[in-house]
Amino acid sequence: MKLSILLCMIFLLSPLSVRAQESSQPKDNELGHQDEAITGCLTKNAHKEYELVDEKGRDNLPYSTIVDLNKYVGHTVTLVGRRASTPSAETNAGPVKTHFMVRNVTAAAGECKK
Repeated sequence: MKLSILLCMIFLLSPLSVRAQESSQPKDNELGHQDEAITGCLTKNAHKEYELVDEKGRDNLPYSTIVDLNKYVGHTVTLVGRRASTPSAETNAGPVKTHFMVRNVTAAAGECKK
């Protein structure tokens, strides 16, 4: 009888220990990785990379495996995602470009102003 009570308690309490382990693992925000939104004109450069100069004048190299960025080229958009912690090192002179992993795109104001 005592053995069956002990087994029942172990069975009932085991999901609690799994939840406690899951909650002790660091979350993205605890590591400093937070989504941010940037707005600007999405273009493609001579190397066929996506580029967006945001409202703060930062040159971004957006990329995504879940959003088709090609259909937004030439449009003002708001991109939501994460900025790389280290800007890419360009071999030629010019502004430093930061990679930006896009999770979501919203068309902001139609075609870009020329």
